Amino acid sequence: MSLDTAPPLSPYQQIAAELRHQIFTGSLAVGAKLPSEHTLAGAHRVARTTVQSALRVLRTEGLISSRKGAGNFVTALAVVDAHRCPARVELDHQQVGWLSRLPRPAHGLDRLLHCELEHPHPGSHAGLGQHAAGIGWWVQWSLSASEINAIANCTAVRTAGHHDDNHCLLYRDHPGRHLFGSDYSA
Repeated sequence: MSLDTAPPLSPYQQIAAELRHQIFTGSLAVGAKLPSEHTLAGAHRVARTTVQSALRVLRTEGLISSRKGAGNFVTALAVVDAHRCPARVELDHQQVGWLSRLPRPAHGLDRLLHCELEHPHPGSHAGLGQHAAGIGWWVQWSLSASEINAIANCTAVRTAGHHDDNHCLLYRDHPGRHLFGSDYSA
């Protein structure tokens, strides 16, 4: 299922993407106060309601919190594993509907996907949208488009001593080390 014909980002999505990038790159550090809604609206030449929509997205993602009368601040949840790509995407209704109809889903479906690859990595961003029977349906995305692809899971298994899921969660032939460390064997 390819969704390459996705429309360009709306103004509120562009503002959210810009602020998200500033948070993940450290330009806006944990605890930092974001510019006011008025300032952001002026800088982007949009209405305050557009800025409010962008801030609502970031609050939903857990990247910012609001303090009444004080403004919006970057939260501690914005700290990410230095080895993990910080990219995220929110699935649209069509994508969620399609993934939810897959046979025997192995886990609950999450609308907000985090990139499952290492940072930095080559190619597009990717997050596991759903998996069942050894096949992962991965959502790959850029800032302008996303597509869902069936990709076979990595065959690597964790070494003895671990009691959780012993299989690598990434797709076969993924770049870099295994997501949870180097204690895997192929």
